[in-house]
Amino acid sequence: MSGDVQSASGELTEGSVERTSSTEDRCGHVHEASAVSNLGGVCCWRPVWGDTERCIWHADVAQKPTRKLQDAAPEIGERLDGAIFRDVELSGGDWLAGKTVTDARFVNCNLEETDLSGADLRYCHFEGVDAQSVNLRGSNLEHTEFHRTDIRGADLCGARLHYAVFDNARIDEATNLGKNVVYEDELTENAVDSRLAAFRRRRSARDRSRLDRYEAAHWTYNELQRLAEENGLTEDSRNYYLKRKSVRRREAWEFRSYPKALAQEAWRWTTGYGSNPWRVIGTSFAVILACGVLYMLTSGVIEPTAETTVTYKLKPSNGLFLNVIYLLKTTYFSVVTFATLGYGDMQPVHGWGRAIAATEALLGQLLMALLVFVLTRNVTWSE
Repeated sequence: MSGDVQSASGELTEGSVERTSSTEDRCGHVHEASAVSNLGGVCCWRPVWGDTERCIWHADVAQKPTRKLQDAAPEIGERLDGAIFRDVELSGGDWLAGKTVTDARFVNCNLEETDLSGADLRYCHFEGVDAQSVNLRGSNLEHTEFHRTDIRGADLCGARLHYAVFDNARIDEATNLGKNVVYEDELTENAVDSRLAAFRRRRSARDRSRLDRYEAAHWTYNELQRLAEENGLTEDSRNYYLKRKSVRRREAWEFRSYPKALAQEAWRWTTGYGSNPWRVIGTSFAVILACGVLYMLTSGVIEPTAETTVTYKLKPSNGLFLNVIYLLKTTYFSVVTFATLGYGDMQPVHGWGRAIAATEALLGQLLMALLVFVLTRNVTWSE
């Protein structure tokens, strides 16, 4: 063992190497933690357990006694990186709350109602674990993998979930994933600083940090959307989708991607990010009414009759009543144009009116196609 081990579970310098066997009845397990940010390597110098060559935490044996584990529970500041829990009963315990247990393996364990709040569980591996009603509030679960893990009723509010993978994991309506992911809350808390930073042209470390948080929030919402969808939680899946789109919109505005931001705003207000048919219908009515008014304000609309041709155009001399009648006429023409019915009973006058009619016809086709798309998507979401 190199001489840079400082204590029973002290940190290692860069030159340390991984131990493969115990020395003088000590565990000697070295965890390099090279992939875990803000953590250096650590060597476990706890006494070996039983007939194994490792301590009770790092021995790769099944069904470790719960009482022994509890008696050997680490103090605050100690680390259990690389610990192995295989077929272990841990339900109801709280002695791992707030502890650092990165890169640990939990296989076929019972974690029901266990308190792991505030724990650093990055890069951990949960497989076949019963974690119903487990308390993971405020824990760090970045890069953690949940395979065939039951987390129904679990509390993950405030947990850091960037790059966490949920493979065949089970959740239900009682699973608390929080109103927002923690990364979005952090962005909101620093919103004043971000507005001040937006005036700077040069990209600073603060800008880089906010970009990372935006990416983490987007990725986490995408993973939670997929998880909710797999478990038949349609409403939750829709909410995570909307939050993911909202994060991208805010990011575009903050970092001056104005074309992207405007496109996101248009998508938001006209379709609710492709999820709200009533917004499409409302936008369609707004386009119809706006074009009806524009016909009145420009060259007007003409309607040939048996005796003469009537031009429907706004004129102060017409009076209020007649102008309202004319507006109803141009609105009727706007509806026909929007729906591309083409009755031919009315037509716009001169260039401006024709340009408005052509534009309205194109918008009508686009919005009707969007309405079909949104309705189809809502049917898929509701199944």
